[in-house]
Amino acid sequence: MLCDLSLSERVWAVIRSKPNKEVFVRDFLRSDGFEVYLPFITQKGKWFKPKPLFPGYLFTKISPRFELLKVRKSPNVLCPLKFSEQLAILEDETIEFFKGRQNHDGIIYAEKPDRYFRGQVVRINEGSFAGLQAVVLEYLKDKERVRLLLQYFGRDVNIEVPESILN
Repeated sequence: MLCDLSLSERVWAVIRSKPNKEVFVRDFLRSDGFEVYLPFITQKGKWFKPKPLFPGYLFTKISPRFELLKVRKSPNVLCPLKFSEQLAILEDETIEFFKGRQNHDGIIYAEKPDRYFRGQVVRINEGSFAGLQAVVLEYLKDKERVRLLLQYFGRDVNIEVPESILN
């Protein structure tokens, strides 16, 4: 959404920060009394370091008419996101949507989507069976492996392979 820069009521403005300075900007704006939201995301079941969901962007609740200049002049803020002379904003419902998906630490855990499904035909790209096609029996997401049914020399053979060698 967009709003006029003369709007007096507070809205969730989209703020662009310098690269890798989102946390600094968040903390600075909070210390200045602003309500700020910076969602983080990581992959569920993995020990990946959480990263900003929208790298280089965060959201702060401001009155464009009275507080935009102060936010714009804050350290490590590149600019508020604008189109022509209108400010890019998010609705309260959008912020609540993201907040509703985060844990108590403020992190959203994303599950890796199933890349393979039962009955799918795949091609093996490496190893002894390179170039052969097989049918997926089961996708073992946590192990990043796939159980396959392969016809080899006229026989059905069950094998388990790393998902990285499949197309």
